[in-house]
Amino acid sequence: MKHDKKYIINLFLVLSLLITTANTAFSIDNKKAKKQSKQEAVQIKSEFTNDTHSVFTLMDCVNIALKYNPSIRSYVFNEEVYKSKIGQAWSNYFPTITAGVDVSRSGNHYYRGTPYGYRSMYNTMGYVPNVSADMLIFDFGKTKAYADTAKRVYEARQADTRATINSIIYDIKVTYYNILFAQAQVKVYEDTVQDYELQLNQAWGFYNLGKKAKIDVVTAEYNLGKARLNLVKAQNILEVAYVQLSKIMGIPEYKNYELADELSLNRFNINVEDALKTAYDVRPELISAKKNVEAAQLNLRAQKRNYTPDLGLSASFGYGVGNDYNVRSTQYGVGLKYNAFNIALVKKQVDEARAGYKKALADYDDAKDNVYYNVKKGYLDLETTAEEIRIAKLALDQAKEQYRQVTGRYKAGVGDAIELKDGENTYLNARLDFYNAMLNYNVAAASLEKEIGIPLQLTDKSVLDNTSL
Repeated sequence: MKHDKKYIINLFLVLSLLITTANTAFSIDNKKAKKQSKQEAVQIKSEFTNDTHSVFTLMDCVNIALKYNPSIRSYVFNEEVYKSKIGQAWSNYFPTITAGVDVSRSGNHYYRGTPYGYRSMYNTMGYVPNVSADMLIFDFGKTKAYADTAKRVYEARQADTRATINSIIYDIKVTYYNILFAQAQVKVYEDTVQDYELQLNQAWGFYNLGKKAKIDVVTAEYNLGKARLNLVKAQNILEVAYVQLSKIMGIPEYKNYELADELSLNRFNINVEDALKTAYDVRPELISAKKNVEAAQLNLRAQKRNYTPDLGLSASFGYGVGNDYNVRSTQYGVGLKYNAFNIALVKKQVDEARAGYKKALADYDDAKDNVYYNVKKGYLDLETTAEEIRIAKLALDQAKEQYRQVTGRYKAGVGDAIELKDGENTYLNARLDFYNAMLNYNVAAASLEKEIGIPLQLTDKSVLDNTSL
C-alpha cells in the first residue's frame, strides 16, 4: 500500500513537472513576444520632429509611408494571422495528450437484527491517475487539403497587402501633386494681388489727375479685396493638403517640411497591350482573386474527403490504489474511425464548398474584367490629359498676350477698368487651367500605375517643349 502511494505521488510529480515546464516555456515565449512587440513599437516611432526642417521628394514620401503608415502594418500583421493557420492545419498530425485523475468513494451500510441489533459499514476510497494519447497517422488527404487551403488564403492576404501598398502609394502621389498644384495656385494669387495693388495705385493716380472716374478706384479696390480672399483660400487649401500628406505618410504631427519637386510634364513610354499583359501578371487584386479560387478549390477537395475515416494510434495508462483494490490499466492500438460523422451534414458542406468555388471563379473573372477596363481607361485618360495640357498652354499664351496689351492700354490712359479686369481674369483663369491640366496629367499617370501594378517608364520627351510661364 505504501509502495502504491509512493508510485502515485511520483506519477503526480512527473505530471506536475511536465505541466510546469510547458507553462514556463509558454511564459518565456510570451515574454519574448512582448519584448519583440516593444521593440517593434520603438522601431515605428517617427524620427521626424518639428524642430528639424526637411525637404521631401516624391520617393521620400513613398518610403516614409512604407515605414510608418499604420494601414500597411495592419495588413502585414493580418498576413501573420493567416500564416499561423497553416501550422494549425498541420497540427492534426501531432499527438493529443490527455491527463487526469479519478477520485471515487463508495460506501454501504448494513443493518442486522432487531432495531436494537448492530450495524456495520463498508467504505471504499480510490485514486486513479491516468494519461492517454491519440495521434493521427493518415486521414486520406484531409489535413493536407486544409493546410494547402490555408496556404492559398495566406498568399491571397499577401496580395491584399501589396494592393494596399499600391493604393497608399497612389494616395501619396495624388496628394503630393495636389500640393504642387496648390503651391502654383498660391503663386498665381500672390502675383494677382501684386498686380491689383499696382492697378489700385494707378487708378488713384489717374483719378487724382482727373483722367479716370472714381469708379475705376472702386473697381480696383474690389478686385484687390477679391484677390486677397482668393489668396487666403489657396493658402488654406495648401495647408490642408500638407496635413493630408503627413497623415498618409504616417507622421501626422510633422509639418516642418517642404516638397522638392514641381509638376512634371514628362512623357511616358507605354503600350496599352503590354500594359494589360503586365497587369494580368502582377496586379495584386487579380493575384488575390486567383489565390482565392485555388483556396476554394482545395476546400472543396477537403470537404469531399470528409466521407473518409481517419487512421490513428491511441494509447492510455492508468494506475491507482484504493482501500480494498489496486488499479493498473494499459491500452494501445491502431484503428480507423469517424469523428461525429453525419452524412447529411457532410453533403451540405460539400455543396457549400462547391458554391464557394464557383463564386471565387466569378469574382476572379470580375477582377480580370475590371483590370482590362481600368487599364484601357487609364491609358486614354493619360493621352487625353496630355492633349489638354497642349491646349491649355496655347490658351495661356493667348491670354498672356491679351493681358499685356490691356495693361499697356490702361497705363497709357486709353483703356478702362472693365477691359483691364476682363484681361486679368482671363489670364488668371488661363494660368490656373494650365496648372490644373498638369495636375490631371500627373494624377492620370499615377492612376494608370496603380491599375497596372508597377511604375510607368519615363522617356526623354516632354508633353511641351517650353513649360516656363
